[in-house]
Amino acid sequence: MKTYELWRERASGEVWAVRLVEGTVVGCCGPLATHDRNVSYLGGLDYAPDRADWIERHRDAFDLAQPTAV
Repeated sequence: MKTYELWRERASGEVWAVRLVEGTVVGCCGPLATHDRNVSYLGGLDYAPDRADWIERHRDAFDLAQPTAV
């Protein structure tokens, strides 16, 4: 199952969109500007796999972020 979430890195405050398959991070996009943090945009972002492994290994450094209201 493919899902999308917004994650905020605690150290920097930057927000990333992550794509998960079966609960594992397989792609990410970001850091995102405030206006790009709308839930309706998450499925259409350009997710890159290159930082996904890093985010997956460091998931304890992230919190779920709240989407921006439109």
